[in-house]
Amino acid sequence: MSASPRLDAGPGAGTGPAPESAPPRREHPDGALALGAGPPLPPPHPLVHESVAEVVRTAPERTAVRGADRAITYAELDAWAERIATRLTGLGAGPGHRVGVLAEPSAAMVAAVLGVVRSGAAYVPVDPASPDRRIAEVLQDAGAVAAVTAGALGNRAHGAVPAIVRADGADAPGAGSAPRRPKKGGRGDPPRTAAAAQDPAYLVYTSGSTGEPKGVEVDHGRLAASTAARRTVYPGAPVFLLVSPLAFDSSAAGIWGTLTAGGTLVAASADEVRDPESLVGLIRRHRVTRTLCVPSLYHLLLDAAERVGPQALRTLRTVVTAGEPLPATLVARHFALLGRSAELVNEYGPTEATVWASYHRFAGPGPVSIGRPIPGARLYVLDEELRPVAPGADGELFIGGAGVADGYRGRPRETARAFLPDPFAPGPDARMYRTGDLARWNPDGTLAFLGRRDQQVKIRGHRVEPGEVEARLAAVEGVREAVALPAPSGDALIAYAVAPAGPSPRELRSLLREQLPTAMVPSRVRVLESLPRTPNGKVDRARLRERAAEEGEPGAPPGTGRGPSRGAGPAELVAQAWSEVLGAPPPATDVNFFDAGGNSFTIIRLQGALARLTGTRPSAVDLFQHTTVEAQAALVGGSASEDGQEERERRSAARRERARRAREWRRERGARA
Repeated sequence: MSASPRLDAGPGAGTGPAPESAPPRREHPDGALALGAGPPLPPPHPLVHESVAEVVRTAPERTAVRGADRAITYAELDAWAERIATRLTGLGAGPGHRVGVLAEPSAAMVAAVLGVVRSGAAYVPVDPASPDRRIAEVLQDAGAVAAVTAGALGNRAHGAVPAIVRADGADAPGAGSAPRRPKKGGRGDPPRTAAAAQDPAYLVYTSGSTGEPKGVEVDHGRLAASTAARRTVYPGAPVFLLVSPLAFDSSAAGIWGTLTAGGTLVAASADEVRDPESLVGLIRRHRVTRTLCVPSLYHLLLDAAERVGPQALRTLRTVVTAGEPLPATLVARHFALLGRSAELVNEYGPTEATVWASYHRFAGPGPVSIGRPIPGARLYVLDEELRPVAPGADGELFIGGAGVADGYRGRPRETARAFLPDPFAPGPDARMYRTGDLARWNPDGTLAFLGRRDQQVKIRGHRVEPGEVEARLAAVEGVREAVALPAPSGDALIAYAVAPAGPSPRELRSLLREQLPTAMVPSRVRVLESLPRTPNGKVDRARLRERAAEEGEPGAPPGTGRGPSRGAGPAELVAQAWSEVLGAPPPATDVNFFDAGGNSFTIIRLQGALARLTGTRPSAVDLFQHTTVEAQAALVGGSASEDGQEERERRSAARRERARRAREWRRERGARA
């Protein structure tokens, strides 16, 4: 790739002015509780790439990353990242610039991120599952000067950035040339300016209520503080199973928390994340000790462990859940299956607070909370006048301290509304972030999470503003009005549109799939003549929620449906399975499962329904590749024939035997403990 002239540094995050009337500084007599403060983090905090460089110096042959195609040492990762950084520097990237990263989870993805940070630029993770239009919107809004890509994804960034750097080129480890770190400062090497604590480290995009994504910019100092807090709460060098996509901010916790500690990252591929049994296999094969995932995925992981035997998870020492409210039933399941050898930790924190702000470590089954502040963080529960509420009273949760991000790039008004001067902090320039979450201090000093003040929701761990979906629908010609709501299941959206002469529901959903990330695409769209109204003329969202419940629950748990119809053929059984998990009559046999409202979680439920109805449990990867009733009927055809009942009985007996062995295993572990 040819070099281009050096580029001038672009504008910063656009944090904008402070609100017109900053809240007065206040003290509170019960500040230790009403104004919760985590333990201090003594400075300095090395920047994350500096900490990784220290691991390279002291343990170069230690395994840094295991991906589907290779395992690389810290020395190989260091050399690989240096080559990427050198190419980016040659393009003029440096502090104040932003570089997109478009790669599936892999060693190449980790090398790309480290290379961008080492160049001095900030990385902008882009979700490969997003449509091309969304990818272009993110890269253009970020003002990315280049993109680092891997695999077959390079073409998807063309036109959105001035230059493309391939992370998996001929000089990648194992590609035919010995890994070699270029000499720094040699002839022909471009000068490189190291990033400082106040320079941006990464830019993560979230859903925006106006219809456009908004980027949260986090600088190196805040990332270093968040990572130092993580290593304090979770000491040691883990073998960490990374299941979060790079565009999901918890990936920063896994990547930097592991690499700065000298641990090993096990990067699960997209196909492996779709198949919980594959994840269980990764944990067993690589002796994983720690992982972080949304509670809904952990439910599926425990389901898979029950099928194959809980011994497969015996190396786990810490399971962290975050991104969604943690159900008490999942806490109970964790300890019932794994005992007390693997701790369960519930984390809370928005992207604007650099991934996390509080955590609760469970010693056993019990009440769920989001715990106490992490080191370096301050948590406030305030009323509408920004005054601390009494312990036990409800209020809005505000976050202060070392992790509060710089703001929303290029959006000064939104930044000023959400990032306020902190009247409770000792320093004059401190800020706090208004989360929009409702909370309450419990008697034991932990925080109870009570939900949202606004309409923002979490869909499979992704923060979603229904307003963005509504804005996209309303922009379609022929649509007069639109409303998006969480489905009764909570793992998808549903949408209602007034479009008397406009596109059909299927066409509207198809248009949204071309514009929005998967988690934001409604599982179903209904076209109405009008929307219900309250007496004051506003859209009656409560009535629409009731209507959604009356229409049926998309994604009902498997096992609640009836048994297989006697004499039914494979296509009829697959259609019955679709009807169960989608909560609607199945469409034509050539319709795509995802066009009919399916998603990555309902595909796992479809596995269970097919296993129960046909005696065959296709892999999640096969179901992602065979997405119509016809294609899936061919997958299960052999076992859905006349001897399907015999096969189902054999599998049922095998499940009972595995459950018996699991109970014995737990009893033995309890006796040893």
